[in-house]
Amino acid sequence: MPGLNAKSGSSKPKPKVISVRKPDNNFQRAEVIKRNREKRTQHGQFLVEGVAQINIARKHGWKVFAFLYDGSRALSQWAIELLRDTPAEQHWELSTDLIAQLSEKDEPSEVLAIIESRRLTPDDIAPRSDGLVVVFDRPSSPGNLGSSIRSADAFGANGIIVTGHAVDMYDPFVVRGSMGAIFGLPVTAAQSHTQVLDWVTKARSAGFPYRVVGSSGKAEQLVTEVDLSGPTLLILGNETVGMSRGYWEICDSVVKIPIGGELSSINVSCAASILLYEITRQRLAKGT
Repeated sequence: MPGLNAKSGSSKPKPKVISVRKPDNNFQRAEVIKRNREKRTQHGQFLVEGVAQINIARKHGWKVFAFLYDGSRALSQWAIELLRDTPAEQHWELSTDLIAQLSEKDEPSEVLAIIESRRLTPDDIAPRSDGLVVVFDRPSSPGNLGSSIRSADAFGANGIIVTGHAVDMYDPFVVRGSMGAIFGLPVTAAQSHTQVLDWVTKARSAGFPYRVVGSSGKAEQLVTEVDLSGPTLLILGNETVGMSRGYWEICDSVVKIPIGGELSSINVSCAASILLYEITRQRLAKGT
């Protein structure tokens, strides 16, 4: 379906339209960045599926390398306008079975996108007087990280830092679990707690008194007992071993969620939602 990107009279460059009818080099590129972290990093690209995710990426100006769609089926008005109005280097017209192989859904999405990744650092997060930054220390579950990013976005975080040996933030399960939230706020990477402490130190020097708050089932204070109404940096530890010693040392407070029952802990993405809700509750109560 060549020419869908161009409105009448538009000077916008037309994408290169490529017909992909067998597992050629183009298909293999899409398939490998879907499943292989090293190749995603090498190409600086990742695969995105779903209307909501693609719409949010488009809204926030993420660069699209290629749109992939079934060249044998009629496209919806949404897809036609997407291909017509969104800049992309290439449009790939795939066969039905190749689209199905790339899709993670029982009913393959109408359009998939190969999007250029952004490799951001904590310095890309601007400190704010009402700031809320969430740090994930060595997250190992793509689904948990994706869900937690979604919760952080929902509760007003203005930045995320993923530290240490962690799951790839552009893993398809992270992107899908975030429901597109990963495109709406800076999700950055740091090697360790020292870079996080450096960010906090610079923010405080600039007049933003961030409180560093860790979370642990071993903490003595309940989350409800700590003032979280000011600028806050919240740390969530690894699913299995919790926060590293380095994070314990830089925390102003370490808090726990009051829980009962037979189990002594809850899923990290659930914990993230509860802690973020408490921060929001306190800020609403104080009008901050």
